[in-house]
Amino acid sequence: MVKQRKETNGVMRKTVNTAHQEPETERRILQSAEKVFYRQGYDGARMQEIADEAGINKALLHYYFRSKERLFDAVFSDAVMRLVPPVFAVMNSNSPLMDKVRAFVDAYFNTVVNNPFLPGFVVHEMHRNPSRFSEIIRASRLLMLDGLQHQLDLGAESGELIAMPAEQFMLNLLSLCAFPFVAAGAMQSVSGKNDSDYQHLLEERRQFIPQWMARMVERDASSNQQC
Repeated sequence: MVKQRKETNGVMRKTVNTAHQEPETERRILQSAEKVFYRQGYDGARMQEIADEAGINKALLHYYFRSKERLFDAVFSDAVMRLVPPVFAVMNSNSPLMDKVRAFVDAYFNTVVNNPFLPGFVVHEMHRNPSRFSEIIRASRLLMLDGLQHQLDLGAESGELIAMPAEQFMLNLLSLCAFPFVAAGAMQSVSGKNDSDYQHLLEERRQFIPQWMARMVERDASSNQQC
């Protein structure tokens, strides 16, 4: 694809349209910025470092993203949307509760194993700027707990489940899934496990979490637990 450009001497000449390069350049910038923000945090990151990481000059970086704040917003929004939709979408389905739990755990582990920096990065920035995370989540409308609460209430009325607020249910499920990834470095240091051993531990945990959640919420399971 070509376009016409007027030269300073008034002669029109054809030049190659570089529009097709723009998505690739923007993708490279976002990937590079992600690495730098993850290493340095927002306050420690510098636009020059991001430009160097992307292999472009700083002027071109500012052409795509006028400020560090705008670039960080794009990176953080992308990180949240990579983590939240595949995980929380399953909780809005009509599946049985424990099928949802198993699907949630699998979606979370699969997403984070491929993007291990995501939980720590998102949690850190949630504390640094809570309003940014809230705005993204409200816009996505994925953390809607009404359906889950209805399901829990029906289970409690039938005697199958103990009464539990949906917020408590999700806090338990999220903490069981997220903490091993957020605290991976500390846990490996304490336990002496190498990367391979720790990955094996995580895969074991993937199987355990649905069992723990069932014992936490199912009436027969909870009543049979010994204190």
